[in-house]
Amino acid sequence: MSTTIAVIKEVLASVKGLDAPAASIADDADIAADIGLDSIQMLQFMLELEARLGIRIDFDRLDFDHLRAIDVLAGVLDTMPAADEGPPP
Repeated sequence: MSTTIAVIKEVLASVKGLDAPAASIADDADIAADIGLDSIQMLQFMLELEARLGIRIDFDRLDFDHLRAIDVLAGVLDTMPAADEGPPP
């Protein structure tokens, strides 16, 4: 499991307050349908991902379909700029 996938699962478990271990979440779990984050939890999830991964999420490049599977989201987040880089062009 990639580091990004592990972080996504840890953040999901924390934000959602899951009793099960984060590692038990499937890599292909749909964040909206399977995990069921509401809008406030989704915002908290994204902010926590930025902090934990040290990235700045470019929401112009992030599509709702990227949230259909944790492994897909991890691939997209791995392409995001570091938090200390300047604003996107």
